[in-house]
Amino acid sequence: MPIESLTALAIKRLGATKVGKKCLEESTEIVVFGSRSVGLERADSDIDILCIGGFNLKLKTAHLDLNAIQTKETRESHWLNSELASHIAEYGSWIKGTPDWIVRVHIGEEAIEAKRRRVAAFMRALPDKWSGLYEGFREKYSIKLRRETQRLLFLERGEPIPPTKILDSYWKAVSSSSCDVHNCLRRFSNSHRTSFEQDLFTRIDLAMQAQDSANSQLVQGATASVGSALYWRQSTGLTGSLRSAISAATSERMSFSAMAGK
Repeated sequence: MPIESLTALAIKRLGATKVGKKCLEESTEIVVFGSRSVGLERADSDIDILCIGGFNLKLKTAHLDLNAIQTKETRESHWLNSELASHIAEYGSWIKGTPDWIVRVHIGEEAIEAKRRRVAAFMRALPDKWSGLYEGFREKYSIKLRRETQRLLFLERGEPIPPTKILDSYWKAVSSSSCDVHNCLRRFSNSHRTSFEQDLFTRIDLAMQAQDSANSQLVQGATASVGSALYWRQSTGLTGSLRSAISAATSERMSFSAMAGK
């Protein structure tokens, strides 16, 4: 989605709520992030927006996920070292204002530790409950745990977390090892709970195999289209594999859109 269309959509979604209108009027910076910012949204995706100005709030609707913070927070370490700030600094599209804080963003140890605690909490709680969960819930939690582990691996490498589409569909193109998710999860596991781990790892392996089957040709051919597909970033410090993965995902979305329009 070109920046003009993205801006129009953000204004429309913000203007549909009272607090959103307040953000439009009073914010010094408005930035779209997440899947829509990089052109990886689904037809039913909401839009993630950060507004920076004079107040704090959070609002979640079917079409809008809004966060607002005060300008002074962008000068404080708890924001500059956060998971969200690093993602927005790398993948955000500004529709209002000019950021001066993104050059000071750095993934802090507190953000990494918070993600480790989250993964560890899943690995403590799930084994004893696993056999009693319906299949739908097992699948739901295996996906959630796999994604959180992937995000942790990015943070531990000092890299901003990309949109979820990359985690779900192009992981092998951006991971350092085919076994990195397994190895990371084993750091938080108890060895005697093997049945839970076997089932969890099997589900993760099946998800990875589905990625290979669906996307290998797109990933291999993506590099040539990086310049045209990554409209959101004219010059980037992203690794070549991550650039290729996002380009492939964007190209795939555009191909499906073209087919649907015929």
